[in-house]
Amino acid sequence: MVDHVDKLNWTFLDHEFYSYLKNMSCLTVMKLPYDRRCMMARQVLDCQTIINLFNYFKMMYCAFHISDKFTEISIMVLFCLLVIAFLLLMTLTIDVFFAPAMKIISMKLHMNEYLAGVTLLAFGNTCPDLIANLMPIRADAPIFTITVGNSLVIILLSGGMVCFLKPFKMNGPSTIRDLLFLLLSLVMLRSIIFSEGNVSVMESVVLVCIYLTYLIINILDLLLLRYTIKKLRREVDELKASPDGQREMAEKKRLLEQLERDDELNINNTKQLNRAQSETLEKGYFFTTPKQRTRPEVVNHIETRTILHDERNPKNLFLITEFFDSLNPIDREEWQLAGWCQRIIQIARSPLYFILILFVPVVDYEKDKHGWSKLLNCTQIITNPFIMITLVHSSASSLYYAWYIIPDLSISKWSPCVTVPLATFVLLHSRTDVPPVYHIMFIAFSFISSIVIIWVCASEMEVLTSIVGIVFNLSGNFMAITFGSVANAMADIIANSNLALQGYEKMAFAAIIGGPVFAIVVTMGTSFIFNEKVRTAGAAFWLYGEHGDNCYIFLMITILATLWWCMTFNFYARRSAGIFMWLMFVIFIIYCIGVEWDVVHEFSKDQYFNPK
Repeated sequence: MVDHVDKLNWTFLDHEFYSYLKNMSCLTVMKLPYDRRCMMARQVLDCQTIINLFNYFKMMYCAFHISDKFTEISIMVLFCLLVIAFLLLMTLTIDVFFAPAMKIISMKLHMNEYLAGVTLLAFGNTCPDLIANLMPIRADAPIFTITVGNSLVIILLSGGMVCFLKPFKMNGPSTIRDLLFLLLSLVMLRSIIFSEGNVSVMESVVLVCIYLTYLIINILDLLLLRYTIKKLRREVDELKASPDGQREMAEKKRLLEQLERDDELNINNTKQLNRAQSETLEKGYFFTTPKQRTRPEVVNHIETRTILHDERNPKNLFLITEFFDSLNPIDREEWQLAGWCQRIIQIARSPLYFILILFVPVVDYEKDKHGWSKLLNCTQIITNPFIMITLVHSSASSLYYAWYIIPDLSISKWSPCVTVPLATFVLLHSRTDVPPVYHIMFIAFSFISSIVIIWVCASEMEVLTSIVGIVFNLSGNFMAITFGSVANAMADIIANSNLALQGYEKMAFAAIIGGPVFAIVVTMGTSFIFNEKVRTAGAAFWLYGEHGDNCYIFLMITILATLWWCMTFNFYARRSAGIFMWLMFVIFIIYCIGVEWDVVHEFSKDQYFNPK
């Protein structure tokens, strides 16, 4: 009888200890002696959620055996260098693979810059957040705060960067419409969360339907634009025969030219643009808004495809030489034109570029043969699906050995059954001097691989910045809306800045507004549909988070301020507008720091419990 009672007592104590570990924060683990942290990093559930490809807490305290503050700070410096490496990898992926593929897909779908920005580019930028919100790590996370904080950072930092780097004339009606849709989405999301304290499936579907309405309106806007262009062309042709209609014809021609600029989407000569922008900076126009340049030179993608083609050449001419040239991570022309600083950057990024080019195909209409390399592309048909399926499946399985994830090959091991015969066919059928007609299909490999790599990089950066914050005793909510939001927004900032410098500033700014709309309604709505925890009573509390009101109010201010300066400047994106948006971000960060240090009170109400 006594043994039975003791067993029950121990069972009760084990249950209490497990409940304590379940609710324990990783911040508490950092207050323990160093020799106890390895054991607690394995047991505390909060530490098990701050992982992705690597379990950094086990790496620090079980593999590296950190035993003093100096070693711990040294590891934090190493983690900061890893963040820079992931940032560089993300930059390369966007610059070399994602941006060219996205431009080609937009052109093939007959989109204009604006529609491509609010659809394809916005989807590509926010897809990593959509995947992250469906992962177990965010099953009970304050995703309202995370999503709204990310949207705030994207608009202020990325929007400010585009306005500063490439001032341009906006499409006024489209900009106002999208900002008002963003405002509607934000208010609707908050209302759904707080209407009953939880979120139903029907409310989640209604949230997703807002984006479908937004998408339909944008498509109808493009169709109306093209109808108006055709109508104006007919009217101009009719006025040419009338001697009294010259003034009216000149006015219609001016309007027609403006609408045609809004409708076009071409492949620009980015090398020529980069040189022109470098000359502008050298002349001291960095802090002033330059005059609008003439439209950039358009690349003839048909000519670049067949530039080296000759029917008299053998099918495998320079097969091996072309393979090794394609693997060269440093472009010879860029190396010759670059200064010493740019050459150091090229050398630093060359190992990462070499790894990427081994399995991710390049499809770029600006390059000779559109980036086609027969032997390399044939090997990528095999390696790309195998690596991508393994990476995604392993992340979904989340099985770890010690401090690193176990590669799950249960699905990817079967991919060579399909890809090896396909690669053999391409090798026998294609030529080295011209890409085959089905080369366009390689865009699927390039686009999907880019999104997966960007997602992995953004996730690792978010995890690393969270760990650095925990080590330095910063709260999780503060890290999520500051360093975490900046880490998540880096893909958007890099992609949008890259496109703006290449002459696609309208597309970039459309994505800066369209991306948050997609994130707030589709990303949140989809995660609500598949997450059963949001249907429990009181789910609004943890969904909203501690800084939910702060992010909500600052995003509202940002939307209204953007509407204000757009109309004040007559929809000319000026460098002063970019600096204004950066200053708003600085104010937001200062306010968050003040809340973290208890200098100011957050906008949310204080929690209290009824003593009855």
